[in-house]
Amino acid sequence: MVFNRTRSTRIILRINADKLLRLIINLLIGLILVIKNFFLLIFLPYKTIRKVCLKKDYYQIGFIFLLVFVYFKFIYYLRDKPYPASLIFIIFLINFFLTSGFFYWLSWLFNKKIKYSSFLSTLSYSLIPTLIWFLATSVFYILLPPPRTLSFLGKGFSIFFITFSLSLLVWKLILFYLSLRFSSKLGFYRIMYMIFLYLVWFLPYSILLYYLRLFRVPFI
Repeated sequence: MVFNRTRSTRIILRINADKLLRLIINLLIGLILVIKNFFLLIFLPYKTIRKVCLKKDYYQIGFIFLLVFVYFKFIYYLRDKPYPASLIFIIFLINFFLTSGFFYWLSWLFNKKIKYSSFLSTLSYSLIPTLIWFLATSVFYILLPPPRTLSFLGKGFSIFFITFSLSLLVWKLILFYLSLRFSSKLGFYRIMYMIFLYLVWFLPYSILLYYLRLFRVPFI
């Protein structure tokens, strides 16, 4: 009996070790793919989002969410926040799943063959410009804290920051549209109609988050 128990324990440990090894390998592969897709989204957003849409890899989504969580932890220690970073991250997840679920449901009304996993994958990658902008804003807050002067350098930084923000906004809009385009498999006008319906409820919701001091700018 003792021999059988020892043998069973070894088998269980070996199985757990194999699962842990596979998990580590999958995590490393997911990390490499996220880094690779990040650069491809800059130069080849159309082809990259199209490939992301066709693949269901929750490890990549998990890594992007992890980066968002790290940012919230970072900003919590940088500025005075009335709410803990974990709560802000949970609200971010609620916002993300509300957004992805909203577009999936509307798209499903037009096309029953679509998959929710496609919306999760593509919309998670469309968070990258948002994350970069928020992170850059925080870094600038440390290096060049307000108020900023009206000197030549102050005006130059303002112009640079506006240009930088507009560039990320354009990139964000491109990725967001392509995410909906490939995930929903719908045409331009129907996508614009869905975005309009989304803004109808999301804008008042964003104002509510602002007054609750949760998000000054929606993290989406």
